[in-house]
Order: sequence, then structure tokens, then C-alpha cells
Amino acid sequence: MIVGKVEITGRAVQTHRDSYMLSQLSVVSVRRPFLAVSMLFSVGSLGFGWSFVDLLYPEEIIAILAFVLLAPLIGLCVGQIQLLSRDLRGSELSGMIWGTYGHLNRVRREISLAMQTQAPETSR
Repeated sequence: MIVGKVEITGRAVQTHRDSYMLSQLSVVSVRRPFLAVSMLFSVGSLGFGWSFVDLLYPEEIIAILAFVLLAPLIGLCVGQIQLLSRDLRGSELSGMIWGTYGHLNRVRREISLAMQTQAPETSR
């Protein structure tokens, strides 16, 4: 699943709002921006639950355990593809595509393949 759309043509990557020329891109990467934060919240919630387990109702303990298990799972699943070039350095536009990590990784491989097939044309 991708929020928006990504279309790879012979010379450009077109998203739901912008187009990026393949010849201008230097790095295409997929990141998990929420993984560290979700792990932090998960460990913090686990510590809170462990500290106050004697005061919590069983439903609250179950809710804390569910959060401790689901937060890192969501952090692992959500991804962001970043398209970097000299022109986009420091720009918010370089990371506009969000979706599931697995799907975005497949899109990254497609972009990389399109960049490799275009490379001989640019060297002429």
C-alpha cells in the first residue's frame, strides 16, 4: 500500500504531486521513520506496566501489553521512500511517498532498475 501514487516512466518518477527526473537522482532509499519512536514508546509502556502492575486492572494490563506488541509492529510496517539529489538537498519534497515498507522497497528496486537502464543513454 502506498499513500498517493508512484509511477515510473523511462525518464522520470512521478508521484501524486511531483515528478523527479531519473538522471537527477543520486540516492533512492526506503526508511522506517517511526521504528525508533515506536520502540521507545513500547519499552516505556512496558516499564510503566511493570512498575504499576499491582495497581492496574486486568483490562489495563492487557491494553498495555497490546500496545507494547503493536507499536513496534507498526514501526516496522510503515515506510517512507526518499529520493535524494543535489537539487533536493534539505527539501521536504525528497521524502513525500509513504506506505508499507515492503511495497516501497519493491518500488525502490524498480526505480533503481530504471536508473540502471537509463545510465548507458546518458553517457553518450
